[in-house]
Amino acid sequence: MKKNLFKYALISSPILAVYGVSPFYIFDKFTTSIFIGGIIGLSINIFVVWLINIYLTLNYPNLKNWKKFILSYLGNFSFQALFAVLGRLIRAEPKVDKEIISHYLSHPLLTSIAFNAIILMLCNSIVNAYKKSIAEEEVQQLKLQNSEAEKQILLQQLQPHFLFNSLSVLKSLIHEKPDEAENYTIKLSEFLRYSVKAPTKIAVELKDEIEFALGYVELQKVRFENAFIFNMTIPKEAMTLKIPVYALQVLVENALKHNHFTEKNPLHLNIHYQNKTLTVKNNKEAIKEVEKISGTGLINLNQRHLLITNKEIEIRNLEKEFSVTLQLLSN
Repeated sequence: MKKNLFKYALISSPILAVYGVSPFYIFDKFTTSIFIGGIIGLSINIFVVWLINIYLTLNYPNLKNWKKFILSYLGNFSFQALFAVLGRLIRAEPKVDKEIISHYLSHPLLTSIAFNAIILMLCNSIVNAYKKSIAEEEVQQLKLQNSEAEKQILLQQLQPHFLFNSLSVLKSLIHEKPDEAENYTIKLSEFLRYSVKAPTKIAVELKDEIEFALGYVELQKVRFENAFIFNMTIPKEAMTLKIPVYALQVLVENALKHNHFTEKNPLHLNIHYQNKTLTVKNNKEAIKEVEKISGTGLINLNQRHLLITNKEIEIRNLEKEFSVTLQLLSN
């Protein structure tokens, strides 16, 4: 704000001075040299008036407008009185045209009231613009803080959701394939190391999320073996792009939960990249035993994706195919 006040003072002072002195030049009261001297002198006069108002604005920000108005004019009139005294001294010089000097010195005194009002309005406008800017910045900061809080809440909702599903799988393996349960437990412990660090991040690089998702895929292959077929095609240059944390794991889990598949009719899950988007696609097989599904994972992912990218995930639910497309972010 201080910088803007002085900038406006430097810009407006000569402009107002030209406006104030021009009538004398137009009506042949001033010669060109006197006209230029008058602009310089009046510019200094107006700049001093600016300094008085800047001082009041910066040092008494909470002063009521009417008090600031009075102090501004008291300061202005005091300066103009001093200016007039100096003018008398100049007029005492016999070589100087007293009539011209009289006009030159009296005109700023008469116009100072108008100029001071203009300067006061400009000061108030600059202060109000500065306060508005600060207020908008604070609102934006509050929005960002609220957004970050929402993201953290969504992640906190997702962690127990994922852990519950993983433990359910482990429980099934203990009963159905006890030999595989130990291997699954080892892989699960390695997999959970990532999930301990992940909640501190809202978005991660694609390479990290792929590594996490592949760990999850390996866990599921222990259970489903050849009934679950996974393919992925992502170029190396896309690996540094950002994606919401847990995004791929949620989509893989979503495909496994919503479909019935066997080795004869396996679930095909494909992940492919195109133009800063990532699509996870799977074939649809009718679920024989319909369970009550909350949809927490996909809803949660959509909310986090919206907060991070300002776009919702793109869902295509066809008769024989289901796909979700995510927007990736540059670093």
